[in-house]
Amino acid sequence: MISVSLTESRWLRLASFTAFYYAQGIPIGLLTIAVPAWLAEHGAGVAEIAAYQGVIGLPWGLKLFAGPFMDRFAYPAMGRRRPWVMSAQFGLTLSMALLVVVTDAAAQIAMLTVIAFAVNLFAAIQDVAVDGMAIDVLPPSERGRANALMAFGQVAGFSSFAAVSGVLLNAGGLPTAALVGTVAIGAVLVLITLTRERRGERILPWTAGIAANREHAAETTFAGIFSGLLRVLFLPMSVLLVLVELLVRTRDGIAISVFPVFAVQSLHFTSVEYSTFQGYMGVPVAMIGVLFGPLIDRFGIKRLYLIALIASAGATLAFAFTPVWWTSTGYVVAIWSIAALSNQMLFVAFIALAMNICWSRVAATQFAVYMSLSNLSRSIGAAAFAAIANRLDSTDSFLLISALMIAAALGLSFFDLDSHQQRLRELDDRSKTVPL
Repeated sequence: MISVSLTESRWLRLASFTAFYYAQGIPIGLLTIAVPAWLAEHGAGVAEIAAYQGVIGLPWGLKLFAGPFMDRFAYPAMGRRRPWVMSAQFGLTLSMALLVVVTDAAAQIAMLTVIAFAVNLFAAIQDVAVDGMAIDVLPPSERGRANALMAFGQVAGFSSFAAVSGVLLNAGGLPTAALVGTVAIGAVLVLITLTRERRGERILPWTAGIAANREHAAETTFAGIFSGLLRVLFLPMSVLLVLVELLVRTRDGIAISVFPVFAVQSLHFTSVEYSTFQGYMGVPVAMIGVLFGPLIDRFGIKRLYLIALIASAGATLAFAFTPVWWTSTGYVVAIWSIAALSNQMLFVAFIALAMNICWSRVAATQFAVYMSLSNLSRSIGAAAFAAIANRLDSTDSFLLISALMIAAALGLSFFDLDSHQQRLRELDDRSKTVPL
C-alpha cells in the first residue's frame, strides 16, 4: 500500500492538519449553526436552543479525560497518535451517518440532542489526538503557520457546511444534510488511513512495519502524567490563561445561543439566509486568518490576542447601542465582519499561546486540558445563559457579551510568557535529578 509520512513532508503536514480541522468544522456548521437557526425558524426559543447548545457542546469540555488515556495507551507500531485519530475519525463518520434517523428535528429534539452529543464526542476525541500529533510532528518553526491553517480549516469547515446545510435542511431535511456531511468526513478518514506519522510504521494493524524511534520520550504512566500536570497547570500564567479563556468561551456559549434567534426572529433572516450568510462570512475570514500565523511570529502572541479581545468587545458594544441601525444590511455585515475576524484571531492566538506554555514532558495532555477547559466553558456559558435568557432582551445580551470580553482583556494584560517559560526551564532542570 502506497503511503507517505508526516515527518518527511512539510506540505503533507500542513495539508493534513488543515483537513483534520476541516472535518471537525463540519458538525459544528450543521449542529451548532444551521440546525439552531432552522429550529428558531420553526418556533424554538432562546432558552430551548441554549439548552440544546449546552448539552451538545459538553463533549468538547470532556477532552481533558481523553488526553491522559492517549498518552498512557498507544500502539506505536502505527504511530503515537495516528491510531487514535483513525478511530475517532471512524466514530465521527459513523455517528454523523446516524443523524439520518432524525426525520423531524423540531419534534425529535431529544433524539437529535443525543446523537449530536455523540457526534461531538468523536469530534472532540479526534481533536485531542490531532493536537497531540501536531505537537509531536510539527517543528517549532512551523507551529504559528500550522495553527493558522488549522484554524482556517475549522472555520472553513463550519462556514461552508453551515451554508450548505441551510439549503439541504430546507430541501431534504436533516437526513440529506447528514449524508453529505458523512461523505466529507469519510474522505478525511481515507486521508489518515493512507498517511503515516513516520517512515516505516504500519498503515494498518495487520500490515508490515515497526515503531519509529523518537528523540524525546513522553510520560507513559498515569503517575508520571498527573505528577507532571500538577507541577505545570497551577503555575501563575497557566492559571491566568485558563481564566481568560473561561471568560472568552463563556461569551461564545452565550453568542451561539443568541445570534441564531436574533437573526431569525429580530432581523427576520430565514434559516437558509442565516446559514448562507455565515458561510459567506466565514470562508473569507478563515482565509484572512491564515495571515495571523506570521503576524503572531512577528508581533507576539499576547499583543495579537489583546487586539482581538478589544476589537470584539468594541464591535459588540457598538452594536448594542445602535438598534436603530440593525435594519441596515451594510451595518450588520460590517459589525459581523469585525467580530468574525476578531474571533479568528482569538482562536489562532489562544492555540499558539497554549502550545507555548506547555511543558514538553506532558505537553500533549497539558494541551488537551487547556482545550477541554476552553470548550467546557462554552457549554457552561450556554447552560447558564439558558437560565436567564428569557429575562434579557437582545441589547442586554450584547452588553453581557461585551463585558466578558473586556474582563478577559484586563486579565490578559497581566500575562507574562517569558516568566512562565523560565519556570518551565527550572522544571526541566529539576526533573533531571528528581524523576516525575
